[in-house]
Amino acid sequence: MIFLLLFFLLFSSISAYASEHFSDHETYCLENEELACLALLKKQTESVPLYSNTWFKLVSYKLDYYYDKREFKKLEKIITPLLEIEEAPDVFELQLSYYYSKTLAYFGKKEQAKYYAQLAISKLEKIYHIFEDPMRMVEIANMEYVFGDRQKAYQLLLLAENKFGKRGDPVFHLELHTNKGHIFFTWKNYERAARFYKQALHWIKDTEHDAKKVIAYSNLARTYQLMEKHKQALEHFRHTEELLLKQNNPRLLAVILIRTAEVYEKLNELDKLRQLMSRINLSDLSHGYHETYKRLDNLTTSKSKPSKANSLQLN
Repeated sequence: MIFLLLFFLLFSSISAYASEHFSDHETYCLENEELACLALLKKQTESVPLYSNTWFKLVSYKLDYYYDKREFKKLEKIITPLLEIEEAPDVFELQLSYYYSKTLAYFGKKEQAKYYAQLAISKLEKIYHIFEDPMRMVEIANMEYVFGDRQKAYQLLLLAENKFGKRGDPVFHLELHTNKGHIFFTWKNYERAARFYKQALHWIKDTEHDAKKVIAYSNLARTYQLMEKHKQALEHFRHTEELLLKQNNPRLLAVILIRTAEVYEKLNELDKLRQLMSRINLSDLSHGYHETYKRLDNLTTSKSKPSKANSLQLN
């Protein structure tokens, strides 16, 4: 999950920090375009007092950066010592629990991931009731969706929409409709999932949040793919690919290319399938995609070889 937009502020107290939305490195980096994002965060973090509110905020941007890039090994390396800090702001502790849960899940440590997810849920519920923040409800719903009760997650999202839906914040609406889409996607109600993913894309597509646009386009593309709406799937995968090429994100790009290749397989457009497969580096794909890669690669290889009968005729 990509967290809510936050303009960089200097906080005077921990309680003030806890009342704000979660961090988002993109916004901060957009305001400071003279340096590459990660270099900027490193420079700024080293220039402020250790464990100050500003330091925690900058570190949270760095966590957000690595999570967006799906750099889970680096995320784990950063989070482990941060968990030892005894008096961190509530929201920072919540963010650590959330990201550590996601990281552990990525490495297949499901029980540990569930433990930290429950920590995050309990912290979110506490903070939401205190500060009445619209995103808290969405974040609770997201954790319920991943590790808890999906029906409860959907009810929380409806409550958030009824209470805060008139606000014009595009990132809030992106998160709201994306999470609703996820729930119906899991229930294999792809028509309703597509409807919510389409709303999420509508809210975010005209902003400068390219990483968020990637999520919105790819969610809708994948849903169209499963609905066998091939033209729409290819169109949205293409938008996703264009954004990822600008962001230099080879891992996610490889996933988008393999999904696009599956669409061309369905359409029996083997030339386009072959072109795509030549662009995919197997090392950029997680293990779960290797079988799909091998199947598609074998398909393009077998179709490109002349049959034995044709070979005899040529001779």
